[in-house]
Amino acid sequence: MNARRIRIIVSIAVPALLLLLPFVVYFVDQAANRGEVPRNVSVAGLDVGGLSQDDATVVVRAYESDLQGEQVTFVVSGSAYELDPTAVGLTADVNGAVAEAMDQRSGGMISGFVPWLNGFTDHVDVNLVVSVDDDAINAHLDDWEQDAIENPAYEGAIQVVDGDIEFDYPRIGEKLDKPAAHTIVSSVLTQPDRDITELPLIDSVPVMTRADVDDAVTTLEKMVSRPVLLYDEDQNLVLTVKPSEISDATIVEIVHSSPPQVDISLSVDRVAEILEPHRGRFEVPAVDADFEVDIETDTVTIIPSKSAAILDPVAVSVELLKAATSDTGGGLLVYKDGDEPEFTTADAEGFGPIGLVSEFTTKTPGVNRVHNIHLMADTIDGSVVWPGEEFSVNEVVGPRTEAKGYKRDGAIIGGEVTCCDDPANVGGGVSQYATTIYNAVFFGCYEDIDHTPHSIYISRYPEGREATMGYPGPDVVFRNDSDVPVIIRNSYDGDSTITVQFYGNNGGRTCESERSERFNYTQPRLIYKANRAVRPGSQHVANKGSQGWSVTVTRIMTMPDGTVIRQPDTHHYRGVSRVIEKHPCSLGMEACPAPPTTTTVPPASTTTTTVAEG
Repeated sequence: MNARRIRIIVSIAVPALLLLLPFVVYFVDQAANRGEVPRNVSVAGLDVGGLSQDDATVVVRAYESDLQGEQVTFVVSGSAYELDPTAVGLTADVNGAVAEAMDQRSGGMISGFVPWLNGFTDHVDVNLVVSVDDDAINAHLDDWEQDAIENPAYEGAIQVVDGDIEFDYPRIGEKLDKPAAHTIVSSVLTQPDRDITELPLIDSVPVMTRADVDDAVTTLEKMVSRPVLLYDEDQNLVLTVKPSEISDATIVEIVHSSPPQVDISLSVDRVAEILEPHRGRFEVPAVDADFEVDIETDTVTIIPSKSAAILDPVAVSVELLKAATSDTGGGLLVYKDGDEPEFTTADAEGFGPIGLVSEFTTKTPGVNRVHNIHLMADTIDGSVVWPGEEFSVNEVVGPRTEAKGYKRDGAIIGGEVTCCDDPANVGGGVSQYATTIYNAVFFGCYEDIDHTPHSIYISRYPEGREATMGYPGPDVVFRNDSDVPVIIRNSYDGDSTITVQFYGNNGGRTCESERSERFNYTQPRLIYKANRAVRPGSQHVANKGSQGWSVTVTRIMTMPDGTVIRQPDTHHYRGVSRVIEKHPCSLGMEACPAPPTTTTVPPASTTTTTVAEG
């Protein structure tokens, strides 16, 4: 090869080699520093260029620890407070920042040349993102404000003392500018150099206004200026609450709502104390369910039960406040349910249908005896005999006395109808009622526990199926052997009749009466009575008397399944006594007089005595 040609080749190759040299260096440098942070790159001012990803992470993590470990001082209204960065959750995104640093000046084999070349002259600082817990910072700001601010906004005050209304108007104060303070605290925490920082204050304007206070005072003045009347319209009662009581119970609070307001209420405990002495007058005990009988239609309806009504301090507090702030000064007493009744509407409904089971009517001649019968009937009317319970006329009515309104009338005393000096004559005639209710028991198919027919037969009563009365005996007693209550209703048609009706449900039983012929006749009992009009040694038959006899009355009970039960009851009537009158001396009651000197003997008196029927 000649020299000229060599010179030409050299002249061309040297510039080409010089041109390719930077690329050669670039490729060599990239190969040598693969996996390291590019040169001239920092994170938050920390030089991490040339470091591996792990080494760069250690450097930045140490920086994060320095930020977390250094206490920061803030000043609020002259008071200094130290803040631990970890207490507000300070953390740094170390991994993200290092990853971003590693990604600087990246590119392909050709496209990465220019960024690599710039790395020799241009510096890149990657931002380190530091985050804090906003809620935690706000909580610290609240605490510092409450502790440091000596003159916060004053919302005013209102109270009622012994009937006098005392109040202060709201006033402007100071408070921490929390939005600005939050920004400052967050910013300071991200800096490595942390100076003592004062947080800004602004005016604190109260939410309440003078007008709010004036309106509340006007309302309170009305409340304590007069008594308040609470009405119970059902019982026609009024509870008067004195102004001093309202004053003692009044509570005034400023409520920071939107819009703000003065809240006026009454203390429930104090209202309860006001109500306590009046409970006995206003509260109503529980009322059991009852049965109402219409004897005209023979229908039975249930009168619903009622729970006890007791004064409700909570509801009364609301009503009392409403009344106290009204123009009328009046309101309603409010009750709530108390104890449940022992016998509820549901209990009554559980017995099923109730109707007329039996009734019996007898005639009522006389005056005093009719009065006595009506008095006894009125006492018993409406009585309820519960299933399984025994009913005694004497137990319900008690002794018949003049103090109770009973009058004297004929009665069988010692086996004879007597009127009317004996105390036993008080209440005479009530055996008429005994007979009537006994027959209601008989035809109602209820269990007869005790009854006693008269000792002598009285024609106005059913023979063998009647009853007499005395106290404490004889009595009429029966047991309600059904599953449904028996309601006894009594009525009378003027002075003519007395009727006893049994309402209930005896399960479908029916009863009939069967009476035997009279049998077992007996002679009348002989009674001697003294009569001075009868000549000594002679006698006068005042009453011939009558025979006694026995009779059997059988109750024939037919059960719902057709079974027939016979219940015989035999009674012996002894008849009216034979009464013979003699002179007292003939009865040994005194010495007989000497016989007269004249032979004329006056005839014996033929006067007879009529014995009244009971």
